[in-house]
Amino acid sequence: MPVFRKATAADTDQVLTFYHDAIDEMAGTDFDIMWQRDVHPTDASIREAVEDGGCFIGVDDDGRIVSGAVVNHEQADGYELVSWQIDTPVDEVGIVHSVYTSARAHGQGYATQLMEHLINASREDGLRSLRLDTLTYNKRGQGLYEKCGFSNRGTYSIFYEEYGPLDLVMYEYVL
Repeated sequence: MPVFRKATAADTDQVLTFYHDAIDEMAGTDFDIMWQRDVHPTDASIREAVEDGGCFIGVDDDGRIVSGAVVNHEQADGYELVSWQIDTPVDEVGIVHSVYTSARAHGQGYATQLMEHLINASREDGLRSLRLDTLTYNKRGQGLYEKCGFSNRGTYSIFYEEYGPLDLVMYEYVL
């Protein structure tokens, strides 16, 4: 059973390897969500998340990272157009990024446990809401978020510098 926690500076290299492996594992599969090395997620963004205490990981009994996600306040252009459940300043909102569970750990409930950990940690950190986006064809992700109690806020055009405008399904969890 993995332990879910915030990544520390000592975890940085393993976290980077985890996300590099994620990109390789997803490429060309039915859950390929367009991640590319040095495009998204970037090594710099992952390092920053670890340093800022916003990188969450699940570590198995062998010390390997099996799941991860980032929570920060960085929202893409278009988030302001979404009909959110609550109107709150961005510094009270956690934006969830880069959610992934390694292929070897699929089907064991680790993604759900990771999201539950994010929810609890964000509540303890005083946030009022968690928000995220996902590709319209990412049915696995959508199922996970809805299972964890996130509210589907609809599909919106969101602009990411790396990809341009994308039609994304937006989710929110009020803490």
